[in-house]
Amino acid sequence: MRVIVALSNRFIRTKNQNIYSTTVCDYGFWQRYLQAFDEVGVFGRVAQDSRESLEKPCANGQGVEFLCNTSYIGPWQYLKQRGKLNSLAKQIVRENDAFILRVPGVMASLLWRHIIKSGKPYGVEVVGDPWESLSPGSVKSVFRPIARLYGTLRQKQQCQHAAVAAYVSEQCLQKSYPSSCWSTNYSSIDLPDDVILNESELVSRFDRLDDIFVNNRTFNICHVGTMSAMYKAQDVLMEAVSICRADGLNVKLTLIGDGQYHDVFKKKAEELGIEQVVKFVGRIPPGQPVIDQLDQADMFILPSLTEGLPRSLIEAMARGLPCIATDVGGISELLDDSCLVAPANVPQLSGIIKLILTDKVRMKRMSLRNIKNAKKYCSSELNERRLQFFKKLIEEIDKYADNSYN
Repeated sequence: MRVIVALSNRFIRTKNQNIYSTTVCDYGFWQRYLQAFDEVGVFGRVAQDSRESLEKPCANGQGVEFLCNTSYIGPWQYLKQRGKLNSLAKQIVRENDAFILRVPGVMASLLWRHIIKSGKPYGVEVVGDPWESLSPGSVKSVFRPIARLYGTLRQKQQCQHAAVAAYVSEQCLQKSYPSSCWSTNYSSIDLPDDVILNESELVSRFDRLDDIFVNNRTFNICHVGTMSAMYKAQDVLMEAVSICRADGLNVKLTLIGDGQYHDVFKKKAEELGIEQVVKFVGRIPPGQPVIDQLDQADMFILPSLTEGLPRSLIEAMARGLPCIATDVGGISELLDDSCLVAPANVPQLSGIIKLILTDKVRMKRMSLRNIKNAKKYCSSELNERRLQFFKKLIEEIDKYADNSYN
């Protein structure tokens, strides 16, 4: 059986016809679906690139086919491509029987409209909240309020009509987008066991921390997130760092990620007078390159305006970093209240940074707690629930086929 997975992630097809993910959806990501299905058809945005290849893992491979040769960025480009995408979505639903929608996302919604008309069952993997992700300040577009309302209502309908549902959160997204069917929860993040900080690595991290306090060395704060929109709030973090430095705290900031707002954030650092202590690393491949950057940090901060269950935060926890984040999405399921701040609240964020970075004992205690909580997101812990989700979906598809035949 072939399953169609619809998502709005962007991919790149090069001249050698290989496809590469701009996020974490490389071939290893699709193998989780191949545990239960014979083939995976990907309905996502695929842009054409003139380069022969890219120096990163491919997203395509045996059993995985990308069905779309069209991409867009922003509402205007989408409107130009909508007719072509809609026709393709209609054809895909007509020719297939198994569907998983990773919501929110325009591509999933396009497919959903035709699935509903067909009466075929489908599953949803709820990975985010459009009400939060399109909140004021997150996207600079006149369409934002309309898209926010429409996206939220549409996702509620998608969850209510699904045959099976899976959420990345334990409770948060379920409250906003309840389903009336069988449901489970598992994160999209599968941490390899060796990502979790081991005992010798933990000793090294604590030795590094001791050195900072004894020799007044600079604290390195790290942030990982896209710069293709404003919702990761790098500007808020830079304002908080500026305040901390003005109050005498010896900190620097490493920003990992890239996108159309890169120059906006760089100008912000210059306006704040902290450009010498803000390092823009750019986009780096997922996996070990990100882990290497995290291991050079002393604290991880994610002041996002919206999140589902952020991979970058869980990876930082796994590497034993003390973490601060905003109380949005499922983050409260990862960190305790003392590590949470309100979105866009610069004074509160700078205050908790200073409070934690002046308390070595507290930082070590946070490290141990974060490592313990990150272990819940190891592959071995999540895969059983994911396989159960696939099994339930296949059962619903078989029921539909039997009823149609009769």
